[in-house]
Amino acid sequence: MKLGRKAVAVGIVGLLALTACGRADEGSAEKPGASSSTTVDDSPAKGDITVWAMGEEGEKLPDFVKGFTDENPDAKVQVTTIPWADVMTKFQTAVAAGTVPDAIMIGTSFMPTMVSTGGLAPVPDGLVDSADFVEGAAASTVADGVEYGVPWYVETRVMYYRSDLAQAAGVAAPTTWDELTAFAQAMKTNGSTYGLQLPMGDAEDSTQVILPFYSQAGGSIFNAAGDAYDLDNQAMIDALDYYASFFTEGLSPLAGYGDTQNSAFVDGSDPAFISGPWMVNVLADMQGEDWVEQNVATIPVPAGTANNDSYIGGAHLGVFNEAKNADGAWKLVRWLADPETQQEWYAATNDLPAVNSAWDDEALTSNPRTQVLQQQLENTIAPPTVPSWDELSATIETEAEKVANGQVTSEDAAKTIQAKADTLGLGW
Repeated sequence: MKLGRKAVAVGIVGLLALTACGRADEGSAEKPGASSSTTVDDSPAKGDITVWAMGEEGEKLPDFVKGFTDENPDAKVQVTTIPWADVMTKFQTAVAAGTVPDAIMIGTSFMPTMVSTGGLAPVPDGLVDSADFVEGAAASTVADGVEYGVPWYVETRVMYYRSDLAQAAGVAAPTTWDELTAFAQAMKTNGSTYGLQLPMGDAEDSTQVILPFYSQAGGSIFNAAGDAYDLDNQAMIDALDYYASFFTEGLSPLAGYGDTQNSAFVDGSDPAFISGPWMVNVLADMQGEDWVEQNVATIPVPAGTANNDSYIGGAHLGVFNEAKNADGAWKLVRWLADPETQQEWYAATNDLPAVNSAWDDEALTSNPRTQVLQQQLENTIAPPTVPSWDELSATIETEAEKVANGQVTSEDAAKTIQAKADTLGLGW
């Protein structure tokens, strides 16, 4: 089954935009766009392979890659775990100083900036087949027609809500924008302080819900030619109005998630939120698996007038241009992208496979919550793979916060966002 068909729309438009932009100016860091001329054979990997990885993946990867070294006894893998907050600083410093490891885990939102530095090597010809992967994830590895990473795992956001409280409030799972508003109102009427948690501002990456709202309203990030942002339109106004309505109507706390997101969900004061698959384990650690099973429902995000797109994220694997053991690193990447390895990685971490065929595993097909995630992955939107997106998304988040606080109208916010987009360009 192919996953993430709508996410590829952003990736393809982003690709067209990159092609239209051309390459970086002379004198800049080595620019993206060089085609790969290397290949990786099927012989065993050899030598030391150094890897940077982040978060829980970085903690679990050292033990997991023993499967790789068992198959490649002349290879040794050394994984260094680094904090997510330090990734870009360490990456840029290492590229500038020529002290890079061989391979790196790449959060999807970091991909454009990492590519623009010239630090990443193109994926060797024939290493993997991009058609084997979730389409949105595969598209987000491409810059200027060249693949710079191999998808490792994916995640998307679904809606979590307190099913016990919803039953007490007499409301069913919402499937549309209007139903979500009514759902939140009913939960509040039934005794909750709020009805839906939403992120607020740059610190909480609120574009991860605003961008899907924009797509749900029929918006497209780029113009038809793919060479400029297109954000001052009715879809953006509708998305900002809808986002802000939860705050202005007292259905979401103006503080955003704050420090009490999980405890507010558990105590029922804020009984719904939109987040990723990791939250099942977070809640189980807090209250136990039985409590989660009995009281927490997960559903695809409600739809706007156009669709019910949700945010797609995850991580890729890349190899540095200056890697000392590029051959060994690419062979490790290929092993981690193997369907059976992906299924084993899911069993070890609950990270959703990036390879389509890995979803045939019974551990995934028999899990109702995983099936909701699979359903949502059919309708997703990815952040665009252009370097200016990080800065532009911060502007979107700031303007959305102003709308939510009644400081500006959605129309004025959309104009400000577009003005910033015009100033930044795509960033290549």
